[in-house]
Amino acid sequence: MIRRLCILMAVMAATAQLYAQKKVSPGIRAGMNVSTLSNIDADFKTDFYAGGALGVRLSPRYTLQPELTYSRQGARNVATVDEGGVPIGQRDVTIEYLSLGIINKFYFAGGFHGMAGPSFDVKIGRNFPRIDFDGDYNGADLGLTLGFGYTLPFGLTIEGRFKTGLLDVFNNDYFLGIFDDPDKISLNRVFQIGVGYSF
Repeated sequence: MIRRLCILMAVMAATAQLYAQKKVSPGIRAGMNVSTLSNIDADFKTDFYAGGALGVRLSPRYTLQPELTYSRQGARNVATVDEGGVPIGQRDVTIEYLSLGIINKFYFAGGFHGMAGPSFDVKIGRNFPRIDFDGDYNGADLGLTLGFGYTLPFGLTIEGRFKTGLLDVFNNDYFLGIFDDPDKISLNRVFQIGVGYSF
């Protein structure tokens, strides 16, 4: 009995020491989105993102960082048609997402780090004048993020990321050019430049 108690106490002490070595840092992040949609006639759109993050430093060179981010994406000057297929000109498209991401940060020289990870994005809003059907947009997206950053000693991070969606943004053919090739789908493409701060 005493032996089992000693073993249990040793395991608890080792576990406490392991968690003591981990640094958990909540933080905030915000910046600029430069986004477009693939395989359609559209221009890049400038907007913003903002959210929170929780960095868990598991080793000197690796941090696991879950993130919750509000992101405004889309494209400018999207060529559109009405329900009858008649061109109605160009419209700016804004799609708002709430994104849950799991970012893996790999430090390779001081505060310099690369990052990669998946995200699950839920559509929470959209702006599309004239054509306003719930079926116009997919309600969710899966994403993949790659990027680089630099973290200063006092917790400020400067970073650049590229994020691509993995699911078709649209569920119909209201956009010219999408269905010229049945194998083409329209994906979110987003470049992000921003800052973060860990407390």
